[in-house]
Amino acid sequence: MGAVLLLAIGVGFVLVRNQHVIQGDGIRGAEEAITALDQEIELWELRIAAVRDRQELSRRLRWVQSDLKEVDTKKVIEMVPGASGALPVASAY
Repeated sequence: MGAVLLLAIGVGFVLVRNQHVIQGDGIRGAEEAITALDQEIELWELRIAAVRDRQELSRRLRWVQSDLKEVDTKKVIEMVPGASGALPVASAY
């Protein structure tokens, strides 16, 4: 009777421990996915910053000998985040 009780306790321990390991693997996988997404977001932010950089755009236009004019910074309109409701919107209708 004691051996059966000891066996049941051992099996219970192994099952609980295996469940903890499975949950830990799932958490680690989620953390790795989050880290990968954070790196991808940072990469896209750097790409966007490079595209928005007016000096870089002007340099690339000159480098490819484009017919496009360089960016005139006096004619650039900056959009302020959160203030879109106050700006007039052009409509074709």
